Amino acid sequence: MLRGSGIYTEDLPLPHGCLHAAFVRSNDAHGDLVSIDVSEAASLPGVVAVLTCDDLDVEPFSYFPELPLAEHMRRSVLASGRVRFVGEPVALVLAESREAALDAAEMVVVETDPLPAVASVDVARSANAQLVHTAAGTNVLVQLRDRSIDPLIDAAVVAAVEVDNPRLISAPLETSGIVVVPGQQAGAGDILDVWCTSQGPQGPRDHLARALGLPPERVRVRSPLVGGGFGGRGGALFEFFSIAAAALALGRPIRWIESRSELFFSMPHGRGQHHNLRIGFDTDGTITGLDAEMWCDTGAYPHMAALLAGASRRQCTGMYRVPEFSYRYGAAVTNTPGVGAYRGAGQPEVTAAIERAMDVGAELLDIDPIELRLRNLIRPEELPYETGTGITIDSGDPGYVLRHAAEIADVAGWRQEQDARRNADATCQIGIGVSCYAQTAGSGGEADAAQLELGSDGSVLISCGSQGHGQGHHSLWAALVAERVGVAIDVVRIQDGDTRAVPESQTTGGSRTAQLLGGQVAAGADVLLERAKLAAARLLEADPLDLVASENGIAVAGVPARLVSWPEVAAESDDPITVTVDVPGSGPTHPYGTHISVVEVDVETGEVRLLSHLAADDCGVVLNEESTIAQQHGGAVSGISQALFEVAQWDEDGTPRTVTFADYLIPAASDLPFIDTVRIGLPTDRNALGVRGIGENGAIGSPPAVQNAVVDALRHLGVHHIDVPLTPQRVWEALRA
Repeated sequence: MLRGSGIYTEDLPLPHGCLHAAFVRSNDAHGDLVSIDVSEAASLPGVVAVLTCDDLDVEPFSYFPELPLAEHMRRSVLASGRVRFVGEPVALVLAESREAALDAAEMVVVETDPLPAVASVDVARSANAQLVHTAAGTNVLVQLRDRSIDPLIDAAVVAAVEVDNPRLISAPLETSGIVVVPGQQAGAGDILDVWCTSQGPQGPRDHLARALGLPPERVRVRSPLVGGGFGGRGGALFEFFSIAAAALALGRPIRWIESRSELFFSMPHGRGQHHNLRIGFDTDGTITGLDAEMWCDTGAYPHMAALLAGASRRQCTGMYRVPEFSYRYGAAVTNTPGVGAYRGAGQPEVTAAIERAMDVGAELLDIDPIELRLRNLIRPEELPYETGTGITIDSGDPGYVLRHAAEIADVAGWRQEQDARRNADATCQIGIGVSCYAQTAGSGGEADAAQLELGSDGSVLISCGSQGHGQGHHSLWAALVAERVGVAIDVVRIQDGDTRAVPESQTTGGSRTAQLLGGQVAAGADVLLERAKLAAARLLEADPLDLVASENGIAVAGVPARLVSWPEVAAESDDPITVTVDVPGSGPTHPYGTHISVVEVDVETGEVRLLSHLAADDCGVVLNEESTIAQQHGGAVSGISQALFEVAQWDEDGTPRTVTFADYLIPAASDLPFIDTVRIGLPTDRNALGVRGIGENGAIGSPPAVQNAVVDALRHLGVHHIDVPLTPQRVWEALRA
């Protein structure tokens, strides 16, 4: 990758006769389709076909049919009868070159009869709202109530916050892409041979098979290198379905590479939740109860947003002792692109509300924000701890992590600087923000798959399901096997991203892979060594218990001259020495930690400058420190970006205002200080390696730390809350108000 020789989807050699695809997309957020005139486009040189929904024999379907009303909100592979968001694909142009396809797409004339747009959840829920899906009879997809008691009845003080987590747009380095080879050209009896961007090929295979009515075993999906996922690539991108259907219909390979502007409305967005949350306290600062109501925006067609609401509920007590709680949530469809998983997936949203409420409570009680948290964090002797939300936190010491983080971040020193600037009425004020987070990492019960094989040349091949796309999996698996088997690390090879190699597996996501697949790789390595020693024992005429392994081979302990090489060990067996491990994990883990931010706010311009940020995370046993630090940095920057820069916006007609990086902002390295990191490393007993997740932690912990810091800088001026992103305009307006 560093040398520029890595192969991404757009780098794949084109199959013979491959066509290039371009989509014609709706310019209206909501409207009835009157006509689609493809005549001029179809007549252009190099154009092979211009297809609409009627040309593709694919029934409308739902990503998640188990959702309420999903049957009445199904989506066609190309818009049929009605368009429901700006950017929805209406027609598909196929041509001999990409340039010809793009030129022809501009010549397709789409006529719609506009309808009122439902551009927000508030509008969707309002009386007499325009229906996004008439057949459903409502825009409210799901609405659940949890507990009927008042959890705040005994509170002396109630801290109430209204916290918005606006939509985020995944901004991976690589846009999405797919190459589909149909029929006889696919080979090996496959109906479809697919290369595509993904976070694991099994998900796209299953979605494509279900949508097209194909046997999953006849669809092969492979993923080359992928430039980032972050949740949005967890399944098949919806555009993949029409590309695959067109390839089957025409009997020719097709390639589609998404443009950067298309990514802004085709890849599922993240967040999109709004919390009204209250925490009750005794006079001494002890939490007495929590009450929350949350609404989320699913976009025009139900995706993961309604499911992620359950994750928000699950995490609504954080790492605090909350004796009583009530959590209600609802999800509504709108005339906007779909909402799915994004780094943290439902957990950053509720954490932001909890941590803002804790700061508000500290102000009302006149208790230091760190001290208030220390009084309420779960104590080590109380673990394992049942939160009442359906999870049991396994182990840890959140109070120690908070105190340790405050010391390393020099909170006391920054408080002195803050006091000095306030006394001097300085233009640039200092704010210190703290956030304690908890996370549920990994499904636990879902099996992944790992197969290890000792090759005839003495190498070890690891075939695994979960696909690495930036997390450092290949280095981690190689190190685990080299350490446990004894072979050199450079003879360990990794094969992933191929449904033929590993038919059943899970998507890489949810901070699950190290604790589940890592444990399986390690267990497989132990069994592989045992079997290798049995083969070596026959060659050496020795007891397997007396043998030791090294990079050179297997020898008798204390007699290094009596050694057989790894190729000799492999040759001893008639069949390859192979181990397959697909045992489910023993349950999810619960990484947690503290983030502390220090900001400088210009009270004249509203500009926020991040001076310092510390991420103190307990991800259990650290398997690879460099990779872990990189994940801490990446997660923290993702959350900081959400707090200061990122927001997807629409006008009241549903027209997007953020469709390029000129108006959707993400930080450059020069916009941020170095991120300080601490790894606590308390092991969990939920898996053999003692590891917890780390990939999403920073995105959960950092946003409220930055938000609390900005409010802290301005509290003495009467500012008590500002919604993210904390842009100069928003800060300036809050100060003037």
